[in-house]
Amino acid sequence: MTIQCEERVSEAPLERAEQLHGVLENLHLPDVRLSTAQLSKVANAVAAHPELFEDLIVDPENRWWLLLYRTPVFEVKRLTWQKDEVSDWHDHGGSSGALRVTSGSLRERQRASDGVSVEADVLDAGECASFATDYVHDVARVSKAPAVSIHAYSPPLNGLTFYDRTRFGFIAREFIEEERRSTFRSARPIIEDC
Repeated sequence: MTIQCEERVSEAPLERAEQLHGVLENLHLPDVRLSTAQLSKVANAVAAHPELFEDLIVDPENRWWLLLYRTPVFEVKRLTWQKDEVSDWHDHGGSSGALRVTSGSLRERQRASDGVSVEADVLDAGECASFATDYVHDVARVSKAPAVSIHAYSPPLNGLTFYDRTRFGFIAREFIEEERRSTFRSARPIIEDC
């Protein structure tokens, strides 16, 4: 994959962003929408380098996320689950994704194929899950200590649709654009020799 410098952005410090670029370049990803298998590969590759993200703290008290790396094709975020907060039922606005837990444990509840019932899994450190565009889920920390997860999305998130769970199934409540969801916005181009 060949991406122009001005098309790559990150909220990580410049040196870390450049190192993440190197890790991701080695995956030889295509210039088109990534499959869930490729997104799992991305999440696992980044998770294999905790020295690039584990000390990057935005809020030591609350759930938060940090954009580690974004191109026009995909993005990678670090999410930290500090308290007993849940993500709320949501989809990913037409993006596919994968997540890898790097510390702690997360409970993931997802809408079952019948559209009404719910299935659940616990993801422990080292485990990965992936999902297609129609996936609706709710995620919460179940470990006593904070949990950290690496998420990869393709295309990059433009926003999330949030749902109410009713006896008739899941009903869309609202779509929130990614710009409105983000509380920490310092994404900038990664400057390096291209």
